[in-house]
Amino acid sequence: MLFLLALTLMLWTSTQFVQAQEIPYALQVGAGGDNASRGNSGMAARIRTHVYSISAADYGNSFWVGDILANGGFIQFGYQLSSPGYYCLNGETIGPQIICQGSGDTIGNNDARWFWQYWPNPNVIDFYSGVGPANSAGPDGSWHVYQILPNEANGWNFVLDGKPVSSINSFQWTPSKDPLVVVAEEVTSIASASGRLGPVEFSDLSYSKQDGWHRVESLQAISACIGANSNCNIPYGLKVLGSNHIIAGTGEQPRDNGELLWSASFLLNLSIPYGVQVFVDQTLHSSGTLRLPLTSGLHTISVPSIININDTSRLRFQNWSDGSAEPNHVMNVSSDVSLEAMYVKQSKLTIISPFPTSGDGWYDQNSTASFSTNSTPRLANNSVSLMMFDGWYDENGKLITTSRTGTMNMDSSHLIEAHWHQDFMAPVAIIIVLLSLIAALIYRRGKY
Repeated sequence: MLFLLALTLMLWTSTQFVQAQEIPYALQVGAGGDNASRGNSGMAARIRTHVYSISAADYGNSFWVGDILANGGFIQFGYQLSSPGYYCLNGETIGPQIICQGSGDTIGNNDARWFWQYWPNPNVIDFYSGVGPANSAGPDGSWHVYQILPNEANGWNFVLDGKPVSSINSFQWTPSKDPLVVVAEEVTSIASASGRLGPVEFSDLSYSKQDGWHRVESLQAISACIGANSNCNIPYGLKVLGSNHIIAGTGEQPRDNGELLWSASFLLNLSIPYGVQVFVDQTLHSSGTLRLPLTSGLHTISVPSIININDTSRLRFQNWSDGSAEPNHVMNVSSDVSLEAMYVKQSKLTIISPFPTSGDGWYDQNSTASFSTNSTPRLANNSVSLMMFDGWYDENGKLITTSRTGTMNMDSSHLIEAHWHQDFMAPVAIIIVLLSLIAALIYRRGKY
């Protein structure tokens, strides 16, 4: 990765009122974001401090978020632990010379302070820097949000927990060139590591563009040894604690430079009725409450349109909880998602009748079913009697209505029967009925 190569040119160094010492080496472990973070206009990370004493053999340790810029410069903001000494709090380092442009302060052990640095040219040691007041990085174990943002003066603001704490306007703002990074760094004056870098936690690595803030969707390991002894062994490592959340430093697993640590996986909280099969990207999952990790992008969640319970009861898919009415739901995942498949129970209305009827079929739970038949007298099969409509009866033989039409609350499945009886009539009456039927047929043909 280009940002890893370029990052090896960046060194942290203390800005004391003494001639800058030659740096034998510096150790860096951390992570870089995905390519989408290139060209960002601002960056942010949550950093959790773990403060401890720094030995005299060390220049100090720092933990920061930073960016290589399109103008060739480099900018970083975080917190640092320094070897005891008297330090310039705002100044410029040119080669071995420190030009202090503000006040100084004595910094002792365990005095964790915010700091920033801007390197106009990463190929030389010249840089600008600022250091916060005593204990400005907060107590041991506390989380703080570090942001680097453009300001109205076309420079940069350094923002800690939403409050600007410093700025630099000597150079015009420019977007980033490479992905942003978070780094834990030990700079030491001896040719071996102290073995006491970190632990430090980084989380919620984010960047700003015109369309707003974005969390990175992957983290790749940074493991670099910088300086005169650039082939030194790095005893520090990294561990993934969760989504966009890592810990760096002593005792963690060593990583190869550029190794993929984490890629965005968002949590799908899926609620499916018992007995309903669900496919997530063509993989079958059981019903109930599911928690599935998904990468960002398009995913398909599919459930059946109809689930048969028995011959007279079933479930009908109604919609997803997000409003989609398609059982095959294609969704673009860019954050955690909670989704429920909404089904409605259906009951069947069964009609028994020797003559045509309407209204039988499936109905949603507690809806109203309408049924009907033509109650006009009909010739019996023996053609010597007429069938007369008596009414509708339920499965227990109870009369529902004598009307040819009726309704029923579908609180469960129901069976109804249309009852008819034979009426033996005089031949004249039968002839009259037959003539009426013939006349009706002639009339209908005449219409067409």
